[in-house]
This record gives sequence, C-alpha cells and structure tokens, in this order.
Amino acid sequence: MEKVMSRGIERILLISGSLWNLVTSLLTIFSYYSWFNIEGAKRLESADLNTMIAGSQMVNNILQIILIFGLFMFVGAIVNFLIAVKMKDNEIQYKVLIWIGVWGIVQLFSMDLIGFAIFLVAFVIYLAKNKAIRLAKAQSKLNMREASIE
Repeated sequence: MEKVMSRGIERILLISGSLWNLVTSLLTIFSYYSWFNIEGAKRLESADLNTMIAGSQMVNNILQIILIFGLFMFVGAIVNFLIAVKMKDNEIQYKVLIWIGVWGIVQLFSMDLIGFAIFLVAFVIYLAKNKAIRLAKAQSKLNMREASIE
C-alpha cells in the first residue's frame, strides 16, 4: 500500500504568501502611490517653472513604476493562490517548484523579506517532500517486483 504524501503545509504557505502579496500590493497601489503623489506635488510647489515641469514629469514616471509594481505583485498573489489550490498531493510538479523558486527570488529582489521567508520555507519543504515521494515510489516498485517474483 502506497502512502499518500500530502502537500498541506505547502498549500498553507503558498496561500499565506499570496495573502501577504495581496496586502502589500494593495498598500503599494493605494497608500504608497497616493502618498508619493502628494509628497511629490508638495516638493515641487516652491520650485521655479523649469524645475517644476521636469520634476512633475519625474514624479509621474515614478508613480507609473509604483503602480506597475503594485499590479505585478497583485497578479503574483492571484497566481500563487491558484497554484496553491491546484497543487496535487503525492505528485512532483516541477513547474510548481520552479514557480515557487522564481517567485521567492522576486520577493528577495523587491526586498520583501517576509515574503521571501515564506516562499523559501515553501520551496524547501516542497523539495523535501519531492525526495520522500521519489523514495516511496521506488520502494513501492521494489515491493511490487518482489511480490511478482514470489
């Protein structure tokens, strides 16, 4: 009888990571975007006309980057949630493993250390369970061969 290796811990970690990404993306889009827009306008009020024009263009460019980053993290949160829901027990899904690793690196590059820690732990546990699944399947094949010989 083959033992089923549950992916429950990985699911929980990916869902909590996606919730964390959702919160940070919404804070980025609504709070940080608004704050930067207001602060940028305040700083440019006392500037001369040429500086004001160049500065407002720069503030608008930075605001676009903030918005794009927030939307990117929002989409990532949705993708992580869908992956967590569709993750299969007792199977090695290499695309899921690659995604968790890549998204962990994205978290690190964006300096989201909490998100990085969540996805790093999920990645390590996923790798460990992959090894356990491989060993269990190899043992199962070995047991089948021994049973067929007898």
